[in-house]
Amino acid sequence: MTISYKGFMRDKIQREVVTISPDASFYDARALIRDKGVRHLAVIDKNGHLIGLLTDGDIREAAPSDATSLNVHELQYLLGKLKVSAFMTPKDKLITITPDTLIEEAVQLMSNHKISCLPVLEDDKLYGIFTETDALNHLVDIFGLEQKGTRLTVALEDKPGTMLGILEVLKKYDVNVISIVSPSFMVEGKRIAAIRIKTEDYEEIAKELEKAGCSVLSIGKWRSA
Repeated sequence: MTISYKGFMRDKIQREVVTISPDASFYDARALIRDKGVRHLAVIDKNGHLIGLLTDGDIREAAPSDATSLNVHELQYLLGKLKVSAFMTPKDKLITITPDTLIEEAVQLMSNHKISCLPVLEDDKLYGIFTETDALNHLVDIFGLEQKGTRLTVALEDKPGTMLGILEVLKKYDVNVISIVSPSFMVEGKRIAAIRIKTEDYEEIAKELEKAGCSVLSIGKWRSA
């Protein structure tokens, strides 16, 4: 059996991106964001090449302030003439990725640069978009929060082979692992691991983990939505 999934953006990306022309007006862009219920518009040319990005924040910034001295008709005229190309973020100022970028690399880019989305390009054409909502959905998926189970938070020695002891205990009780997540930080010299197992009969497992040298710090039950 061949498994094609490789953990790249190509496997998780939104392909149906709401796009707009650089020649569209302010009103066109505002209506599109409102009607489609999105926060980002990819600005593309007639050949499908990305030339910029427009966000709901850009729309708010482009709108006149309440202190303006212009009357309603003057405002409507000026905003009707204002093109998307005048207030979008141009491509050369965007951070972009490819479909073969690792998902965790994409999330790190968003965190480091404090941005809410990453346009995805392939052969210089718009392939899709990865948003902060996609990043959060991926986190939910990694933790397996949509599945019933028990979350055991344990402290263990930070040395090779320690995790094997945990897995041997779970194997002994014939329990499937939903997810294992271990952050990089240490607590009092110990590695912390959040282990979600596909059972709610956890009492004996917790005792066995303690005997194996792991401190069980907390136990939480999660039920799927």
